[in-house]
Amino acid sequence: MNAHYDDIAGQYAAYANASPTRVVELRTMLHMAGELEGRSVLDLACGFGSYGRAMLRAGAASAHGVDQSSEMVAIGRQMSAHAGDAMTFQVSDFLQLAAVREYDVAVAAFLFNYAQSLDELARMAKAAFQHVRAGGRIAVETMNPHYCLAEGDCSKYGLRVLDDVPWKEGAKMEIEFPGAPPARITVFRWAREHYERAFAEAGFTELVWQAPCLLEQDRLAQPAGYWDALLRNGLAAWFSCTKP
Repeated sequence: MNAHYDDIAGQYAAYANASPTRVVELRTMLHMAGELEGRSVLDLACGFGSYGRAMLRAGAASAHGVDQSSEMVAIGRQMSAHAGDAMTFQVSDFLQLAAVREYDVAVAAFLFNYAQSLDELARMAKAAFQHVRAGGRIAVETMNPHYCLAEGDCSKYGLRVLDDVPWKEGAKMEIEFPGAPPARITVFRWAREHYERAFAEAGFTELVWQAPCLLEQDRLAQPAGYWDALLRNGLAAWFSCTKP
């Protein structure tokens, strides 16, 4: 699992900060995380920490971000220093992260879509399980299992899907971020049942798929029909589950 974000860290940060979908994504993850007052949060594949930082603002007692990209973590630390928040960061490959603490809530935005096989997806789910305390939960944002390139490339939301082809039991996608020149990443799309099986075998229970939390204020802020593609054929899908 290697996303090679060091070379495009600044470019990705610029995209994410300008993305019209980011507010919807943050709101959806916060909804799945549940009650945060006094809770500890682990932000897996944290990038520059936008999810963990949002959860601190929502009342979490602590938020610790882990990402394998030292450049992304450097940006995150700068942002937290500027904002004056208490988010902490660690440079580490998620699969090599030592289980020194269990957290009330783990969030993983666009982490599991880097699994290149179902075996790797299962290993990643098991690794996540060891970082969540009993009674805690994980909130996941990943590639939409039902996405279809023929129905739209999502460029209106800031990203462009260049290719979406069969790969083993799922699909491999090439995605382009804006910039000069544009940056490309490769991700993998797995079916709902693949995620459900992997997380159940890891020990999680009560897996629930979540629709994007799109509010009337979002609709009013954009032209009529702007969000239709997101709801019909968006790139992201969300689910949460608990550790018994």
